[in-house]
Amino acid sequence: MFENILTLETFEIILSMIGIPLIAFAISTWIPGIQRKIQARIQQRKGPSISSPGFWAIFKYLYKEAKEPVSDLPKLFKFMPLLSFIIVWMVLALTTVVHFHVLSNEIGIIGLLKIEEMGYIIMGSLASTVMGIRMPFIDECKGSGYLKTIKITLGQLSAVRAFKMITVGSFPFYLATLLPFIPHKSIFLNNLIGNSFLFTLGGLFGALAYIIGYIIMTKDYPFSIMHTKADVIEGPTMEYSGKYRALYLSVKELLMITLGSLFATLYLGIAPDILNPITIVMNFAVALIFPIISAVVSAYTPVFTFRQVYPVSLFATVLGLIGALLALLGV
Repeated sequence: MFENILTLETFEIILSMIGIPLIAFAISTWIPGIQRKIQARIQQRKGPSISSPGFWAIFKYLYKEAKEPVSDLPKLFKFMPLLSFIIVWMVLALTTVVHFHVLSNEIGIIGLLKIEEMGYIIMGSLASTVMGIRMPFIDECKGSGYLKTIKITLGQLSAVRAFKMITVGSFPFYLATLLPFIPHKSIFLNNLIGNSFLFTLGGLFGALAYIIGYIIMTKDYPFSIMHTKADVIEGPTMEYSGKYRALYLSVKELLMITLGSLFATLYLGIAPDILNPITIVMNFAVALIFPIISAVVSAYTPVFTFRQVYPVSLFATVLGLIGALLALLGV
């Protein structure tokens, strides 16, 4: 009898950790198209079909030939999108089994998301395509004052940008994820389920910080500084082709719905439960609000430089700190 119960529980955990993220991924492939449609309407354009930028783009790249990247460690470079995809999948999967204390907690979630962010630093550091050399080329003739200047590719420059975004830009997001745990004096997700933190004063401040942090984490305009079109190329991801670019697109799409789903779990106490399908519907419905907000913001903003990123990040951090103080006071 005990063995049957154990087997059933194990099956439910496996089904939850695979099935729910799989549903989320299927939904996420349509998000880029929805975002492009929203942005086009705001800018008085027709825009592409909803299925083209996300759903069909993945299949298009899967059938394209994968080129060998110019990199010191090409295998590691090609492996990074897969690693990032697995990490994002795990973040969502852990919110479906909230009683799994080892990783279903604030530290586990933050740690996994930090690994995903670190992936962009590694990508940029390994990217060394000749098309990434910054122009104009440095004068190396005899008598030049730039003989000892270190050359840097745009991929490597994007790694520097990624490091700045990890240390400064994304800080408000991680602060916002901490706030719902404060009233419970616990770091475990299961303590948040069924408890709504959003409709408190601290929760409102935290939600504002979370929204700004969400756009930073998903690297949408105005925070797409790691691969801005001003650089002509796509920074650390330029040399991904074929199935590797399909994986990279999948990471971005899954991340958008995962971070939105995480908000529903943390701030509304609605974790996707395989045994209660309505919670999955409610959770994902909340999650889809965030890409829509991001699309509207992106339609009205250019790419920020770090001169704008730093004060925005500081502003969002102040919002998060006010929220944390209010949460500590029980307001």
